[in-house]
Amino acid sequence: QPLVGLHENVAELDIVSMYPSIMVHCNISPEVKLPAGLGPSPEPPGLIPQTLAPLLQKRVALKRRVASLPAWDPRRKLYKAYAAAHKWLLVTCFGYLGYKNARFGRIEAHEAVTACGREALLRAKEAAEDMGFTVLHMYVDGVWAVRPDLSQPQDFDPLIEEITRRTGLPLGLDGVFRWVAFLPSRLNANVPVANRYFGVFHDGSIKVRGLEARRRDTPPWIAAVQTEMIERMGKCVTAAELHSLLPELVELLRQRLIDLRAGRVPLEELLVGQRITRELAEYTTPSPAARAAAQLEAIGKHLRPGQRVRFLHLRGQPDVHAWNLPDPPDPARLDVNRYRTLLIRAASAVVQPLGVEEEKLAAWLDGGYAVSLPYTQY
Repeated sequence: QPLVGLHENVAELDIVSMYPSIMVHCNISPEVKLPAGLGPSPEPPGLIPQTLAPLLQKRVALKRRVASLPAWDPRRKLYKAYAAAHKWLLVTCFGYLGYKNARFGRIEAHEAVTACGREALLRAKEAAEDMGFTVLHMYVDGVWAVRPDLSQPQDFDPLIEEITRRTGLPLGLDGVFRWVAFLPSRLNANVPVANRYFGVFHDGSIKVRGLEARRRDTPPWIAAVQTEMIERMGKCVTAAELHSLLPELVELLRQRLIDLRAGRVPLEELLVGQRITRELAEYTTPSPAARAAAQLEAIGKHLRPGQRVRFLHLRGQPDVHAWNLPDPPDPARLDVNRYRTLLIRAASAVVQPLGVEEEKLAAWLDGGYAVSLPYTQY
């Protein structure tokens, strides 16, 4: 689990196509004797490793090619697309290895891959700690490590070489964060969440995982405001600079809420998109998405489980309005307070690493502070 909080000069290391790499390196295939652990197999190469090896080699070559090109080179986008296509071909092969109806599937082989994956991460952790690093987080095929005296990408080459030597798997450096914030659960601030973090790399690029801006059910306006906050934070080099940015972030939220109350936010930007999880008759307490789907059902538009419905939150009854209804919604009935709550919830995730909880942020937006005053007074 990640160490919750704000961290500086953190390297994100990634085992390239970890599961397919393990299948090739350990010779894992349904017709071959399964390995006892992470390491080369004495058995003749199996069908699956022979099939994956050329794809894996090409993907590694493509990623290295992208890394060697300058940021302005137009070929970077094309090579990234090629590498992504190879990634999903390889991942799909791993999935089918455990699929009961697959012609070349075998659940024990699938389990052997995941077992070797855990061993690979443990070896990577041990290698990092032996070299004086603190491992902040490990997740599937990634390792986040930090050492106070290192900050540049080339500083981490010895660590990459050591992990590669111990695991036998290709390792890459996704980048070095100027700063990265690992966030806790919304329900319990003491419980970390594996894939909920955001940060900015030394080259200025931003990475966001698990926040509202990445969720498909988030209204576009809220996602855009959260993204704007993170982009402004991305200009800061140190954690100290982030704290000095708080007044500007709160003023940004105030201005966006003024736009919302003044009706300057297009209704399309406030649409919530959620999936229907079951047939409407099966809901004992219909969710907002189910109530919106029922409105569409009444005009002959039937949604099946798994399909998405888009709707607005309104004041009064009905409290939702499905977007595909023939009659347009009344903008005067828009539930501004509901959208304000959703925006503050999304914004609080961004400022939480700076010591500002959701309740405090809401109080500041209600006028509980003066921008010119230092935040340490609150």
